[in-house]
Amino acid sequence: MKPRILHVDMDAFFASVEQAEHPEFRGKPLIVVTKVDSPRGVVSSASYEAREYGISAGMPVGEVRRKCPHAILVPGDYEKYVYTSEQVVNHLHNFAPEVMVASIDESFLNITGCIHLFGSEDKLALKLKKTLRDKMKLPCTVGIASTYIVSKMAVKQAKPDGYLSVPPGEELKFLSPLPVRCIPGVGPKAEQVFHFLGIYTIGQIWQLSLEELEKNLGLSYGFHIFQWARGRDVERIGYADNPRVISREITFDNDLIYWKDIIPQIVKLLEACTYELRQKNMKARRITLKIRYSDFITKTFSFSFPSATILDSDFISVLPSLIKKAQERKYQIRLVGIILSELEIQTKQGNLFYYSREEKMRRVLKCVDVLRTHYGFSLIHWASALGISTNH
Repeated sequence: MKPRILHVDMDAFFASVEQAEHPEFRGKPLIVVTKVDSPRGVVSSASYEAREYGISAGMPVGEVRRKCPHAILVPGDYEKYVYTSEQVVNHLHNFAPEVMVASIDESFLNITGCIHLFGSEDKLALKLKKTLRDKMKLPCTVGIASTYIVSKMAVKQAKPDGYLSVPPGEELKFLSPLPVRCIPGVGPKAEQVFHFLGIYTIGQIWQLSLEELEKNLGLSYGFHIFQWARGRDVERIGYADNPRVISREITFDNDLIYWKDIIPQIVKLLEACTYELRQKNMKARRITLKIRYSDFITKTFSFSFPSATILDSDFISVLPSLIKKAQERKYQIRLVGIILSELEIQTKQGNLFYYSREEKMRRVLKCVDVLRTHYGFSLIHWASALGISTNH
C-alpha cells in the first residue's frame, strides 16, 4: 500500500479566527495587524476579501489604509490563535492517529491506514473540512498525495477553501506545468535565478543536473530543489508530538457577576492544566487568563515567568494581578479559561540531599497527582478552588 499524506492548511488563519469570533466581520476585508494605531504596525494576516485589494502580510498599516480605506483592522491576539490551533489539532486526531504539526496553521496527517474507515480519501477530506467548518467556523484547504512535499503543493493550487488529490503515480504529471515559484522555499530571488537559466516550470527543472542546481543555488538548497521538483521528500516534515499549549475553559450556564463565584472556577481550570502539564512531563513559562464577558467581548491577560515552572503555587501567585485586570470591565462573565504556553520538556532531576522549597512542593504535587490519577481529579483541590479564603 502506497502512503497517502493529507496536508491541511487553515485559510488566512488569524483573520479567519477573528471572523469566526465576530460574525459581523465575515465577508468583509478584515486585517489582523500588530498595532492598529501605530505607523509601525504591520499586517499579520488578511482575509481573502482584503487580499483582493493587494493587502499582504508584512505590509505597513499606512499602506493598508491607502489601498483599502474601508478595511477593518484588529490587533492580533497570538495566545488566542495558539489556543485555536490546538483545538484544530484535537479535531484532526479524529481522522488519523499520526498528526504532524508543521506550524500554527498547517498540519500533515498520514491517512494511509485510515481511508477505508471513511469510504474514500475524498470523503475523508471533505468530512475533515466540514468538521472544522461546523465545529470551529474555520475554512481550510486540503491536499492529498503520496509524499509530504506534493501534498503541500497540492494545497497551494487549491486555495482558498478547496481540496485537491494527486493520484498515486501522477505526481510528475501534476508538478510538470506548475511555475517554479510553487515549490515551497522558492522566493523571488531563486525564481530570478531560474528565469535567468531559462527555467519557468517545475518540469523544466528536470533538465538541470544536481551539480548544476548546487552550483547555482548552493549545495544544500540545490539538493532540496532537485528532490522536491521530483516530488520526493528530503526529510520527514517536523513532527510536533508535544502540545504547544495546554488549556481548559468553561462556559457558565448563566452569566456570573460575583467574582467570589468565578475565582474558584478559574483555579480549578488551572489545576487541571498543571496536572496535565506534569503528566506530559512538561513545564510552562507563560500563563494566560481568558475571559469572555456578557457582551461577547473576549479578553486575555498574560504573565510570563523568568523561567518555566510546573508549580501550581507559582501560577496561583500571579492570578490576582490577572484577575484585577479582568475586573476593569464591568460586565458579567460568560466564560473563563486558562492557557499555559511557552512549554518546555522537563529535564531537571530532583536533588536527593537538598530540600529546597521548590523541591518540597514538587514532591507534594507528585503525591497529589498520584492520588488524582487513582481516585479521581476532584479528590483534592487547592483551598482557593473551593472558595476558601487563605493568606498562604
